[in-house]
Amino acid sequence: MLLIFSGTITNSFAQSKTDAVIMLDGERKEGKVIEIQANTVKFKYAGEELEYELPKEKISKIQFATGRLEVINEAPQTAASSSQPARSASARADRKNKIAVLPFLFVTNEPGVPSDQMSKRLQANCASSLRQNTSNIIVQDPLTTNRLLAKNNIDMNDAAAVDPEELAIVLGVEYVVMGTVDVMNKGTISTGSAATTYKDKASQNRNKNSRDTKASGSAVTSNNTITNANYDTKVALTIYTDHGSTFYDKSRSALGNQIDSYSNTLDYLIKRTPFGTKSR
Repeated sequence: MLLIFSGTITNSFAQSKTDAVIMLDGERKEGKVIEIQANTVKFKYAGEELEYELPKEKISKIQFATGRLEVINEAPQTAASSSQPARSASARADRKNKIAVLPFLFVTNEPGVPSDQMSKRLQANCASSLRQNTSNIIVQDPLTTNRLLAKNNIDMNDAAAVDPEELAIVLGVEYVVMGTVDVMNKGTISTGSAATTYKDKASQNRNKNSRDTKASGSAVTSNNTITNANYDTKVALTIYTDHGSTFYDKSRSALGNQIDSYSNTLDYLIKRTPFGTKSR
């Protein structure tokens, strides 16, 4: 009986172990390896039911719960003379519930509007709206986001070309926000009014049974015309997770026709994210 009881304890302890997938960037993913395919590895995180496919080209090795080690790719050696510093990695637990906003892509046909400045302004506006209109997330300061991008040799203008999973790890967040604002000048709208006045006073002829009024003199007509530019604005917002999956993806045309109509539309989309104030 003693031997059987000991074996039961040993087996239970072995089953509690997990597989570990070590990525080339140093990140360690713990869970269960479901299947190793030609180009991907099917994997479940510990405590989760959702299956993920990890690209084998990004995996260094797999440490199975049984103790077996399988090398997928040899980790590259860092050359002493390399001018490109290695991108820093963050632990998954430290990234939990944190979100970062990348500089927006700003597209317009309006001359004289600096796209670079608008890109960072929209980034700041989005971060501010996230703080005001969401709950249970920590919004990274855009200055910190841009500093980490520069530190890891990621051009802010090309950050959208980098894998979302890699961006999340570099920025130390669980969610990465990418946005696009299109502002197209559709021409102008003119509104106006006309008024007529007289240089001389009106003369009035009255009789006992009726009252007639006659205007005498020359008429002067003035026109007031207001011309406004008419803008067609569309806002797109996409949020990715540190697994590389799409968490939220919506776009909406602005209701107004002003050049800054994007502001209310951005708030509308953020409020309807899964952690937004109007998500339900």
